[in-house]
Amino acid sequence: MIIVSTDGSCLRNPGGAIGWAWVAHEGGRFDSGGAASGTNQVAELTAVLRAVEAHPGAEPLLIEADSQYAIRCASEWIEGWRRKGWRTASGSPVKNLELVQAIDRAITDREGPVRFRWVRGHVGNPFNERADELAGLAARDWAEGRGEIGSVLIADLPADADVVPARTRTGEPVAASAGAEPRRAGARETAPQWELGTLFD
Repeated sequence: MIIVSTDGSCLRNPGGAIGWAWVAHEGGRFDSGGAASGTNQVAELTAVLRAVEAHPGAEPLLIEADSQYAIRCASEWIEGWRRKGWRTASGSPVKNLELVQAIDRAITDREGPVRFRWVRGHVGNPFNERADELAGLAARDWAEGRGEIGSVLIADLPADADVVPARTRTGEPVAASAGAEPRRAGARETAPQWELGTLFD
């Protein structure tokens, strides 16, 4: 089973810069990105969508998130909304419909099953904390005008971040089994400056 933690960040909800991230529990792979404006719900849903898209195949995928909204959208409410023509029980339009439908397609198109597990945030879960940190870094990059050239520089990660990016600056995937040593903070002079993808690539 593949286990991935996701998280989203919004610096000023609603309307502030957002960031999203997923972190795989094995292999050290992660990805993150953001946008100049959004909501915390958009950030959380985008993190789930990108996690599903990044892990195709038949192996079961378990997504851990601290957002009950994102989990319930993707696993509980979505079937009823689909049956009702993408309307809620009260008849109002589903919020964040484009993202919800994209998640629905990604899960439906994936060969293996996708399951979700809620975890409490900010209680020391290392993968949840890492996803939270990456999402926050991405949101700050977008708020400071750096989002168009990439969301997170690997050298900006903390010294104990034993992870490698899912994609390089050119968008080429980085194989988890490539055998490369993880890039760490302070490696700006000796390691390539890999940038992670954005919401719009």
